[in-house]
Amino acid sequence: MSLQFSPVSGPLPGAAAASDTGAAALRPAPAAGHAATVVDLARRGDMEAFARLVRTHQARVFSVALRLTGRREDAEELAQDAFVQLHAALSQIQGESHLIHWLLRAVTHRSIDRLRQRERQPRLVPLDVAGEDIAADQVDPLSARRLQTMLQVLPVPARAVVLLRYQEDLDPPEIATLLDMPLNTVKSHLRRSLDALRALHGGHPHEY
Repeated sequence: MSLQFSPVSGPLPGAAAASDTGAAALRPAPAAGHAATVVDLARRGDMEAFARLVRTHQARVFSVALRLTGRREDAEELAQDAFVQLHAALSQIQGESHLIHWLLRAVTHRSIDRLRQRERQPRLVPLDVAGEDIAADQVDPLSARRLQTMLQVLPVPARAVVLLRYQEDLDPPEIATLLDMPLNTVKSHLRRSLDALRALHGGHPHEY
């Protein structure tokens, strides 16, 4: 499956944009006592429904990839790969919350793999630039400057933990499940990351 991924907006090739007519086609229809969701329709092969899922979640997926890898071209490629994988795995998706978990897991693991393939640490994209591609309602709990500083000093696993905790607002047990990482390791990364950030802001930076 080949996709033309846009981190901002736009339907997939061959899929109609969401119009009044398209929206009507996606309205729930009674089936076995419950309404069909967009995920249900996509699972049944409805490409317009799948395009809607992409438009709904692409900014979030792209943001995670961009802030982990620091490169826009990598983020676009990794986000597109995540949605290609999603299309192949639709039969496994059990609902909206599972869909979000699946996408975050896919893009995070692929981003970590990409970082580990590099010979040097990436140049991080300033978060005010990255924000151009993020939906207005997806605001980081940490300020852009603080999060950018933190990501610059952290090794790859800790960077993923911090991003999932403070951008995606996941709890440590959720992060542990998503990253296949022991819960105590997640907590350790968070504690040491915050210590490193406090040291930097106190004027005494040290290695993680």
